[in-house]
Formats: sequence, structure tokens, C-alpha cells
Amino acid sequence: MKIPARLAVALLGAFGLAAPAVSQQLTNAQREAAVEFTLNNTWHVMLHEIGHLFVDQFQLPVLGKEEDAVDALATLIILEEDGLNAQTILADTIDGWLYAERERPTRGYTNSDFYGEHSLDIQRSFSLACLMVGSDFDAYTRHATRVGLPIDRQISCADDFELASRSWKQVLAPHKRVDAYGAKVEVEYLHHDREYEDIVHILKQSRILERAADWVTKTHVIVEPVLITAEHCGEVNAFFIPSDQHIMLCYEWAGHFYDMFVETIMPEREHFANMARLKREKMAR
Repeated sequence: MKIPARLAVALLGAFGLAAPAVSQQLTNAQREAAVEFTLNNTWHVMLHEIGHLFVDQFQLPVLGKEEDAVDALATLIILEEDGLNAQTILADTIDGWLYAERERPTRGYTNSDFYGEHSLDIQRSFSLACLMVGSDFDAYTRHATRVGLPIDRQISCADDFELASRSWKQVLAPHKRVDAYGAKVEVEYLHHDREYEDIVHILKQSRILERAADWVTKTHVIVEPVLITAEHCGEVNAFFIPSDQHIMLCYEWAGHFYDMFVETIMPEREHFANMARLKREKMAR
């Protein structure tokens, strides 16, 4: 999310959130899966915010919603640079948006959902899945099918991928680093409530903020220094604040996706895995 600094300040402390479920009794495998899901969604959102940074610092043209454009950039970067991990990272990310849609209050949509700067969560899930399957149909069709993208749309997603990839490469080409580095990108982990200590530990141990900073400095020549922080900010979100050249990841963001996995996604995945196992056993008899 790209916001003016005055709005960022106004939002702080606006929401009271429950503590993350990190302390729940989980097996090592379950905890590792929850951490992986959390970090995969966090990596995509960090690249999303870096997209806002690029638009601002490089004065890039954006034809359409900026939020959609930087969603696409984050997805393209992962597809291009994360190799064999891309499939897992993006599968978790489309699930993140898909399950976020399911958490919508029963009253349904309000007008602000349609005039806001973001597309609906379900649209973001479909758009990511479209770029995935558009990049490699055989590799990603099962993920696109799983979230409900029909085959005829999956086939046309190759055009979406080609357009998005060509467009981003063209506008970023003049800003790619060849030899000299640009301005510095610094990382800080700021104050947090005790309930987020485990989340802070997960983020620090993974060095995901440092990875984002390294990626920016090694690949592009930015013109102004940038600060990337993780901090307690009162809501489930991440921000780019142009006036401060500041990317902010809220601890609540990571905590929310950890909880989402433990409370909703993990039970469903385990249920379907058990069903598949029972089916295989039955067929083997």
C-alpha cells in the first residue's frame, strides 16, 4: 500500500488486534509450514512495496491502478528469480489472498471495496494465478485450477504475462545497476509488544527485510536513501511512505498470516492430504 505520511500516522493504533497464534502447540513440521507460509506472503508484499518505491523514485508511468501494477511486478520478480521456490512462494501467496477473501464479514462488500485503490482480495488471487499460469502453463495450471480460474482464461493468461513482463522490463531497464551502486537501503526492527516476540524472531532469523534491501541495491540504482522497517503499527498491513522513502512492514501482517495458516489453511490441507492417502490405500487393496 502506498500512503502519504500523514495518513500513515493517522492509522497507527486505529485497530486492536489479537495476539498471533505462534505459541500454539504445533509439531515441528506444522510450525515450519506455518513459518514458510508467513514468509512467502511477506516476501511478496515486500516486493510489492518495493514496486511502489520504484514508481516513486524513478517517476515511472503507470497506466491503471498502481496497486495492481506492483502486485504484478512482485509476482514477475518471484517467477524470474526464485527458481524452484517460486511455485511454493506464489501458491502460498494466492492462498493468502483467497483466504483473506473468505474472512470478509458476512455483510459482504461495501462501496469502499469498489472505489478503493486496491482490487478485491479474490481479484488479486486470480491475477497472481493468471500471471503464474501465463508464464508456464504446465507448471502452474494446477494452482490456477485450484483457485477456480477456468482453462480458457488460463490459456489467454499467456498474453497477460507477456504484456506485464515486457512493460516492467522496459520501464525498469534504464534503472538497472551495471556497476556503481545507488543510494543506501537500511533495515531496522523497531519496537514491538511482547505478544509479537515470536513473529519478530521469525522475521529476524529469516533476514527477509535484509534480503529485500540487498535485492534493491544489487539490482537497481536508487537515487534517494531508503529505510525498511518492521514494527508494531496497529493494523494488518505494509506501507510505502513516499515523503520519507520508508517501507514499513507491520508485525501484525506476519502475525495475521501465521494465524491464517494455523487456524484455517493447515487444517484444510491436512484434511485433503488424509483423504488422498485413504484413497490411495483403498486403491492399493
